[in-house]
Amino acid sequence: MRSHLPAFNTRVLTVFLLVALPVLLIGAAIVIGIGQVRLRDTQTVRLGQMAEYTAGAVDAYVFRRILDAALLGRVPDIRRAAAAGNTQPFDAEKVKELDKQWQADGPGTASRTGILTVPASQFLNDLVRNDSVYREVLVTDLRGRLVAASNVTSDYLQSDEAWWINAFDNGRGRVAVTDVRRDESAHVYAFEIAVPVLSPNGTDLAGIMKIVADSREMLTGIAGIELGSTSEALLLRPNGSIVFSRRPHAETDRFFASELLRQKLDERAARHEPPGTLTLDAQKPDGTDRIVAVAPSQLAQSYPELSWMVALSIDRDELRAPFRSLLAYLILVFALTGVAVLAIALWVSQRLAAPTLDPAYDMHLVEHPMISRMGDAERQA
Repeated sequence: MRSHLPAFNTRVLTVFLLVALPVLLIGAAIVIGIGQVRLRDTQTVRLGQMAEYTAGAVDAYVFRRILDAALLGRVPDIRRAAAAGNTQPFDAEKVKELDKQWQADGPGTASRTGILTVPASQFLNDLVRNDSVYREVLVTDLRGRLVAASNVTSDYLQSDEAWWINAFDNGRGRVAVTDVRRDESAHVYAFEIAVPVLSPNGTDLAGIMKIVADSREMLTGIAGIELGSTSEALLLRPNGSIVFSRRPHAETDRFFASELLRQKLDERAARHEPPGTLTLDAQKPDGTDRIVAVAPSQLAQSYPELSWMVALSIDRDELRAPFRSLLAYLILVFALTGVAVLAIALWVSQRLAAPTLDPAYDMHLVEHPMISRMGDAERQA
């Protein structure tokens, strides 16, 4: 029995495969490559925007605390305490001796001098107990002697401290802010805000007030940033030292892209470009490639001690993860393409295998009317 299955032309199939599959592969590679680049660019822009937003939040928090400190320095009790301290005669030897006694036995010496019982100290103590951001507040006169405090401080004479010297500013008085560090009196990692205290009449400098502000609230926004499972947020200095990280770190630890960051900052300074967000491609010590966005804080323009930068980074492989999930769909597309190619090749094979009509061979099967009549006439003759 004769089979009705069409002959399959393998050469046709080969031609279609050679034409269709390379085009499909090249097209898929181009589309995936473009998608990866665009996703990377989009994520890099987003990373930079988040770094800028976080740096702005840090700036806003610090400026708000500085404003609070300035307003606190205008409290009448604090002004009166600073002014009263200036009325006391200054004996350098007695002050040094009292400072030694204070360092040896702070609570006993404070109780004996009565510094912690004045109205200003009671007000500050109540403030610290009801606001956990304020870890310690103290007030000095123009000589650096302690005149009021929220609690027992580490020493009595403050005039040799850097924050006091900066805030006193040779008698002019100005706001001074320190970097985040461990405060031994308050036993926390905090930053210090020192503001001038004016006399009760509000015209002359009467003393200096220092606030030790807990840095945890300021850094909560950094700790809470989640851009992915491998994302990391840091508050650091231009030299790469870490101000804050949600992961445990030592004082000597450095940002993994410190050298590259310093190089970029030096290049920007050489070109006299204004500060702005930087994006880096850096590699961690373990070989992981990461995309980094670094946004500078604006605090350094007013307070050079706070030259902070917010750095956000994420693994490059995590950015490629969405395309890996599309692999199954890509395999399905190849399968459907293969089926379509086979179907088209089969249809073309049928067309090529169909019998053709040769006109020269089949002309004798066609009887022309004129020829038929001529034949009849010849037979009658």
